[in-house]
Amino acid sequence: MIKFNLKKKKARRNLHFNINNIIFKTGCDLINNKIQFINKNLSDVLIIDEFCEDCLNKKLINVDKINLTEVINKKTYDCILSNFFLQIPFFTNLETTLNLIFNKLNKDGLFCFNLLTPKSMKTLKNIFLEIDENIYNGSFSRFGPFHDIPIMIENLSKKKFIDTVVSTEYLELNYDSLNKIRSDFREFGIINISRETPLFEREFLNKSKSVFSKIFNKFDHIPVEIEIATFTSWK
Repeated sequence: MIKFNLKKKKARRNLHFNINNIIFKTGCDLINNKIQFINKNLSDVLIIDEFCEDCLNKKLINVDKINLTEVINKKTYDCILSNFFLQIPFFTNLETTLNLIFNKLNKDGLFCFNLLTPKSMKTLKNIFLEIDENIYNGSFSRFGPFHDIPIMIENLSKKKFIDTVVSTEYLELNYDSLNKIRSDFREFGIINISRETPLFEREFLNKSKSVFSKIFNKFDHIPVEIEIATFTSWK
């Protein structure tokens, strides 16, 4: 299994994270759209992520914002929301994370969250695959982790979540600068800090600049695909 340098990831998130980043903001909007169709007020709500304040629906009355690792109080909630924060916890320890969330929900409680699917970043993955093969004679896990929707639905069902519904939003962001791609994904806050990633090498940097320069000169831009899956599931 891929191991993640979570301390480094948290430090980078704290340094670069921007709540107005287009991907993060889109995720907030998608969750808010789901909440609008819930036919009841959600009196006690737990948000285990950052969240755009202007996205908070009026149905969310008493809101706690607590990191998942700090959810140790005895309080339970009518609703738990997460905007991408669960991307890595679900990969590293899915069973424990789902158990924790299920136990923190009241009966008939709502769990709503966003994940990135494997349809995300396909063009970038293919570009860096070729660069890695050229430099290292092999490839590294530079993107993700991503989550398959059917597998996630199956795991939610195993943990006794019911009435799971998933909608997807597909974004294609066009970039004309490698630096802008790197900046936006640092701001997004869930960059893959994998322990498998090799130490910095100038040869890799130079090769990357060369490859991207040729692509931009030929096509003017590179598409970065993002597919967001928004789940609603009930206890």
